[in-house]
Parts: sequence; structure tokens; C-alpha cells
Amino acid sequence: RTLQQQPRHVAYDHFRIKLFETMIRQFTNVSSPLSHALGRRHRNLIPFAVSFAQYGTQFLRDLSCAARETPEDEDVPHDHFDILGIDRSFVISPQELKSKYKHLMKELHPDKHSSIHEPSCSSRTLEEEKALMASMATDVTRAYGVIVNPLSRALHLLELWGAPIGEGDSSILGNNLLMEIMEVREDIENASTDEELRPLLESCRFKQNDLCDQLAEAFREERVDDARFLTAQLQYWNRIEETVLDKISHIH
Repeated sequence: RTLQQQPRHVAYDHFRIKLFETMIRQFTNVSSPLSHALGRRHRNLIPFAVSFAQYGTQFLRDLSCAARETPEDEDVPHDHFDILGIDRSFVISPQELKSKYKHLMKELHPDKHSSIHEPSCSSRTLEEEKALMASMATDVTRAYGVIVNPLSRALHLLELWGAPIGEGDSSILGNNLLMEIMEVREDIENASTDEELRPLLESCRFKQNDLCDQLAEAFREERVDDARFLTAQLQYWNRIEETVLDKISHIH
């Protein structure tokens, strides 16, 4: 019942299945560390533990199969945080995120499943199972690409909150900020040397770092309107940075 109520993704169902299967092997092997840890006094609990693990494995397989065969609602955005198995937050640990990504990709690598004899759904062939693993690996890679970048992470959080902002949605920004952005763009257009462009790039990055600090607080306090306003600003300054970098590359 608990597993059924939890937010889940088919990739994580697969890992839970593997966990249960490992439990079964450990409990049924009298020389395994887990079985040995129970000791003789509690050895009578092993049949119950095995039954629980077997039931959990079959339950997740059925649940996962049903999820795959049910058409997804296109209006419901994918939760990339859930796919990666991390908390839904603007503030993340880059090291933890990278570690999660590497672990998931390792588990979904085709070589890891080359010895599979029985697919997780009885109606699926081995090739279909491998294709499913490849599809889930694509989902994980896409999720990592979204979450690792502060701007796309903020946009995704707003989408999950049901308050998305469109590309170049200037209606959120005030006239003063739009005028400032126009002036910066003019400065970029008039700049012709690396020495003139570098200060503009540093200033742009400083503004983005400051906006990220403000966004962390806004998301933590669930101030949706402020988060939308700050994300729209971050979106514009991110474009300006790309423009500066593009012009610097052409100078070199």
C-alpha cells in the first residue's frame, strides 16, 4: 500500500524490483551476511521475509507494467526530480546530482542487462526489455540536463507548480528592467574588442548569481509570483550572456 501511494517512476520501479530480488537471494542463502545476521534464534523469520520480498517483486512488476501500458496525460509535465530520485528544490548539490545520474546510467546500461533471461513483464521479450532500459536512460539524461542548469531548473519548478512562463515573456518584467536590458544590448553591439566585452560578461554573470540566490529563497518560501519574476529576469540575462560569448568567439 505504501509503495502504491508514493510518487514513482518506472525506472525506480525497476530498481526496487532488483532490491527485492537481492533480498530473496540473501535470505535463501544460509551463508549470506544477511541470513547469518539473523542468527539461529530468528532463522524462523526467513520464510516470512522471502514471501514479503516475492510479493513486493510481483506487485511492482504488475504496477510497472500497468504504468507503461497506460497512455500518459500530455498535459502533466514529467517530474525530472522524481526521475533522478532527488528532492524537488531549486537548491541542489552538484556532486549529489552527478552521483545520482552516474548511478542511474550505470544501472540502465545495456551491458548490465545482457544476461537478463526473464523480462520484468511476462508479455515482453528480452529485446523489448532492453529497449525499455534505453528509453529510461534517455529520460534520465534529459532530466539531468534540465536539473543541472539553474535556469531550466527554475523553469521546470514553475512548470511543476502550474505557473510556467513562456519563452521571452516580457509582460512579467517592468519597463525599467527592459530599458536596462536594451542598454546592455546596445553596449554589446557597440563593443568591438575582447577588453570591452569581458566586463559586460562578468557583470551579466554577477547578476545571474544574485538572481539565483534570490530564487533559492523565493522557491523555499513558495512565493510563486516572485519566483516567476526572478526566473524571467534570469532568462533574459542568460540570453545576454550567450550573446556576449557568441561575439567574443567571433572576435577570436
